[in-house]
Amino acid sequence: MRHIYSILILISLLFVGTACEDDYRDMVFFTGEAPIYQIGTCDNLIGSVNLYLDKPEGIILGIDGGDGNYSITNGDNSIVSAAFVKSENGYQRLLVTPKSMGEIMITVRDSDGHSASLAVKVMDCMKLVLSKEQEGVVVLGDVTDEQKNDIVKAFSDLPAVKMGGLYELIPDEGKSFFEEGVLRVYLNDSAVPPLVGRYERVPVLVEGIEKSGIQFAYGDEKHIYRVGPSVELTKSMPQDPYLYFWEEVTELCPVEVPEGCSIFFVTLLKLS
Repeated sequence: MRHIYSILILISLLFVGTACEDDYRDMVFFTGEAPIYQIGTCDNLIGSVNLYLDKPEGIILGIDGGDGNYSITNGDNSIVSAAFVKSENGYQRLLVTPKSMGEIMITVRDSDGHSASLAVKVMDCMKLVLSKEQEGVVVLGDVTDEQKNDIVKAFSDLPAVKMGGLYELIPDEGKSFFEEGVLRVYLNDSAVPPLVGRYERVPVLVEGIEKSGIQFAYGDEKHIYRVGPSVELTKSMPQDPYLYFWEEVTELCPVEVPEGCSIFFVTLLKLS
């Protein structure tokens, strides 16, 4: 019995050991006090970072691995500066600060040829960028194909529900991306300057249940969307790179709408 019990313990330890696989690399960048080398946990190893010109303090990263005799190769000194700063907790630290907008690669090497690379993107400010992929009219309810086609055709030339080509959501200080902030709307014509307005989270009714929606207000336009198919707007950043914005436009329909039907102008947006 003791022999069987020992085998069961060994098997259970085997499964525990394989659940979090060790992540061995010659050299790494990391955030925080020390690197965490396990896949399947909240590791803090990092290979890319976004910096913002309105946050000139930049970021301090740790370096681990190699022989400790490090050197820096900066892809473009005009975009960021990269310099070693005082070591902490036995790890060399690297300070990266933004200088101008652009994308570059920083590589740290040791004397044995081991290296780690960091992709850096510098933007003007912290923002969520949404680009329009597709759009169309959705008719919900008991409706014939002929009625549906008439409704879709009636909306085809109605500019009141047309959105721009790209949106930038710049959260106010201390707010998450989907709470409130400055909205920039870039039209499909790139030669036209962006429209500037505001966005904020607002309540919307979905099948009689109050949920979080988002309101865009710019120029003379004001649009309220429910975001789907299932997005929690309290999160700082969506996990899915695609979002559906549903705007109810039943009252704007230029033709008769069958009783009990709802019409939505739906836009597929991609996080970029």
